Amino acid sequence: MINRRYLLLGIALAVTIIAFDRYFLMPKAESMREELTVASGGLKKDEQFIRTALVPEKDVAAAAEAISQLEKRMIREKTEFLASVRLQDDVSTMAGKAGLRIQTTRSLPSAKLGNYLAIPLYFEGNGTIKQVSDLLKELESGTLLIKVDKLNIGITNIQNPKELKFKMQVSGVAKI
Repeated sequence: MINRRYLLLGIALAVTIIAFDRYFLMPKAESMREELTVASGGLKKDEQFIRTALVPEKDVAAAAEAISQLEKRMIREKTEFLASVRLQDDVSTMAGKAGLRIQTTRSLPSAKLGNYLAIPLYFEGNGTIKQVSDLLKELESGTLLIKVDKLNIGITNIQNPKELKFKMQVSGVAKI
């Protein structure tokens, strides 16, 4: 009688293990095998791409040269305050060359951009559209790397629409 119980328990255990294997482990293993096959195919594609992708050395050298040229145009002052003063001086000189009358100039808080520092400057003034255009050309071709963040132009006098009021925010870039 006791041997029958052990025999039945053994058979039940074997049937349970076989059922667990067949209905749970085998489907799970098959789905994992499919996932591994898909992932392996993706890795093989990536490996093939990396092996065949050749970046010409002249392109890398040209990119490095372009970066070094841009870094030469950055503000070189050691502190944020001195960099802001340098930017303000250069922008006011450019505005003077263009014939604009600057009324307000205000330094704004600087912002980090990775390894660089953006130094914003806000200013307002009056002038003609030609003078504003000349200022924009000077900003683009000047010695410093300056980006125009915001530009707002409006007519100050309806009787004289050539006279404009402008508000501009520019940012100079400095290396930290």
